[in-house]
Amino acid sequence: MFEQFNEWLNTSPVTFQSVELSKAFLTFLMFSVIGWICEVLYVGLFFEHKFINRGFLYGPLCPIYGFGGIVILSLPKALQDPIWVLFLSGIFFCTLVEYLGSWILEKMFHAHWWDYSGHKITIKGKTIPLNIKGRVCLLNSILFGVMTVVVIDFVQPLINRFFALFPDVYLNLANDVFAIILAIDLAFTVHKLVDFSVYNQRVKDFIETAKDRFSTEAWFKNTSMAEQFASIREQISAHKENFSESFVKKMEEFSALQKNAERWLKKFPSLTSKNYKESIAHLKEKLKNR
Repeated sequence: MFEQFNEWLNTSPVTFQSVELSKAFLTFLMFSVIGWICEVLYVGLFFEHKFINRGFLYGPLCPIYGFGGIVILSLPKALQDPIWVLFLSGIFFCTLVEYLGSWILEKMFHAHWWDYSGHKITIKGKTIPLNIKGRVCLLNSILFGVMTVVVIDFVQPLINRFFALFPDVYLNLANDVFAIILAIDLAFTVHKLVDFSVYNQRVKDFIETAKDRFSTEAWFKNTSMAEQFASIREQISAHKENFSESFVKKMEEFSALQKNAERWLKKFPSLTSKNYKESIAHLKEKLKNR
């Protein structure tokens, strides 16, 4: 049976693709998983003292680490020796990947997913930022340089030995299987990210409408978004007949979408947004009170 399976693999379409592309994709996945483990241990267990899926996707992956790993392994030989050149190259290129990742995600979903603006020092009363627009910071950049040296000198040889254990046809098959799984995960994640943006936009529009409509009412509390929602819910509960069906339905929709929004804030507690500042602050307050 094994021989028949092996024969099928050698004649199947998966053998038509370049094995080097398969190795590159599988390497991307390896670094994404390693990055996910580091994030879970560093942020989740050490700081939050509980398990938090820090990956952007639903699976155990942090793609930005995968891209960083591919960039490191793609460095020309001239940037790999001596070691201080490799160290500085890792700092520059990995920091560039993180900065571009932050910028792209912000433009796509109107949110700043991680924020290093708190990384700064004060010398003789003068504050010196150790970050660039909160997207990247000096500490991470130095760690990227160290990781680059480790990857080139130690990890890369191990990866090459690992791939050498398997025939090319099996690497191609693994590439296809994991590519399909990643595509499904990515589609589902994008859908939930869109829901996150939709939730924040709807909350923003709803509160602006409520302010215009109920600002003169004695029962409407306008000190914070939490109190605004609480006063509206209380009034609906007591006098539902005074509200339209569409208005009540919107309130119910917020509860359904809120769980997804809270999930993203649990994964990225430093998330901020200029467009949805009030709704993000409202969600963070709810999570904090719990």
